[in-house]
Amino acid sequence: MPFLENTGYSEKDLIFVPIAGLQGHNIAESVPNNICAWYKGKTLMQILDEVTLEKRDPVGGLRIPIIDKMKDSGLIVHGKVENGTIRLGDKLAIMPAGNPAQVLQLSDGKGRPVEYAAPGENVQIKINVADEEQI
Repeated sequence: MPFLENTGYSEKDLIFVPIAGLQGHNIAESVPNNICAWYKGKTLMQILDEVTLEKRDPVGGLRIPIIDKMKDSGLIVHGKVENGTIRLGDKLAIMPAGNPAQVLQLSDGKGRPVEYAAPGENVQIKINVADEEQI
């Protein structure tokens, strides 16, 4: 706890869950009483299902951190839409330099073409940009 408190977490922000990954105890199903009788809390998956995520605004400013890029008959960037919605033909500003770009093709995380992508979706975006080295 002292280390976690020194990094900015408070005790009310933390949940400790004993798990055994090799046997799968307390991950999706409760741990058998004969193994961990002292723990009466929820499983890891139950806790994760109840976590409230920050509100992502589909009509807000577009934010897509670029995870990777590749050159394949144009520049294709990979990322996850964190805020806003991206559509085919959208004009973008690549930050921090502010270089202009335009969406030529848009695919989901599995490479299937889509018309738009909303917050939380992984995307592959084929863009035209003047200076590819700035990405």
